[in-house]
Amino acid sequence: MVKKDSTAYSAERVVWDTKDCAVRALAVATGVPYTVASVTFSAQGRRIKRGTDQETSTKLYETVLGMRRVELAEGLRLGAFLEVARTGSFIVHKKGHAFAVVEGVVHDWEGKTTRDNTTIVRCWKVTEVARGKMEKMQELLEGL
Repeated sequence: MVKKDSTAYSAERVVWDTKDCAVRALAVATGVPYTVASVTFSAQGRRIKRGTDQETSTKLYETVLGMRRVELAEGLRLGAFLEVARTGSFIVHKKGHAFAVVEGVVHDWEGKTTRDNTTIVRCWKVTEVARGKMEKMQELLEGL
């Protein structure tokens, strides 16, 4: 059975932004506020009220933040992935949606994601380098 927590998605965010699952997933997986994740994505070209394309997400996760893509997870069912992803933080993409997995718990508000048979399309492990860069971004934004 999939463990789920949706409390992180009730965090303060701009109510007029929509299609922001990638922003929410980045915030939860790296432990920064929503606004920090939103600004980070916007700097890479994400437009408010629009979904984030795979190219933008990949560039941000891998090139900018230094996350590791977990290719072995791609094509797996979520239930099988959670058996081996009990530690660490991950950003997971399924078709048309992104969510976070932190310490084996799915962090999402979408009910369908809690199913064991959700197929993983892309997956990244949050590295300490990525976490440090997001924390630095948070410090910079707090100084404004």
